[in-house]
Amino acid sequence: MNIQSANTEPFYKFLRGQENLGSNIKLAYGALHAIVENEGATLPQKEIGLIALPTGDEPWGNPKTHWRTIKRRVPLVREFIAQMALVLVTSAFEDFVSNVISEHNRYSGFSGKQPPPRPLSNQENESRDPLRHLYSSLQWDAKPIQYLLPVYDYFTLARNCVVHRAGRASDTLIEVASSSLLRDCLENWPSRPGKILPQLPQIQRGHDTPFLPRHAILFSEVCQRAAREIDARLLEYLGVDGIVYMAAYHGLLADDRIKTSARRSPEQIINLMLTQRCRVAVPDKYEVIGILKRLNTWNRCRSKYNKLFPNAKRPK
Repeated sequence: MNIQSANTEPFYKFLRGQENLGSNIKLAYGALHAIVENEGATLPQKEIGLIALPTGDEPWGNPKTHWRTIKRRVPLVREFIAQMALVLVTSAFEDFVSNVISEHNRYSGFSGKQPPPRPLSNQENESRDPLRHLYSSLQWDAKPIQYLLPVYDYFTLARNCVVHRAGRASDTLIEVASSSLLRDCLENWPSRPGKILPQLPQIQRGHDTPFLPRHAILFSEVCQRAAREIDARLLEYLGVDGIVYMAAYHGLLADDRIKTSARRSPEQIINLMLTQRCRVAVPDKYEVIGILKRLNTWNRCRSKYNKLFPNAKRPK
């Protein structure tokens, strides 16, 4: 079984979530501008009345809300979309890190691989920065992610200002935003030829920072780059046995297992998890059975399958 191009379950969830978030940002912002472009397009200005917008299933009017103008609210809505997206990116990344630690600890407990002792560290920094906490607690070499940390720190501070200061810039954010470390990071950001990073907004102490949706997309890219490095380290730790166990756990053994269209046999469920979510090619559909038997887990999988699908008829 070749896992060279595989990914783990935590990374799969995180990546799909970020793809959905990016699409939602673009759809919401595009819809806003579509409304503005159509505002008054067919009537002279003096004949324009209130603009009616459908409420869908929400109880905000029957059946529409009415606005004198949409154009003047665009900057406010644009900033709102960007701020909420910054919060959602941070939340998703924190969840990813938590899932990586859980995956690591689960397989460590199962296989007898004991993780290295956790070094002493600053608890306040750890609670504020799950990325550094992950690398320090698992004693992973953080060198591969050093290049992205200045931008990561900038957006993490920006998110904290949104959540804890109603968007007003803090002294720390101002200091980081004007640092040579951040400037050098942006100037040397590795990207494809011709791609230009969006310019970061001007920040004033005590004022809202005029973030744009593009900045949330950039933050998502930063977190995805960090997640890919983390995923590679976790995959290296798990190996073939670990990724098969991970697929069996999430597909069958977990109380909140991932439900798929597979149900004909336990190996079909696990193989589907491996191929569709973990990107592992399974040339022999019975290979996973041999691995799980060697791990003394196959009988558990069969027993759980029989409980989930008591009336299933397995092929002869």
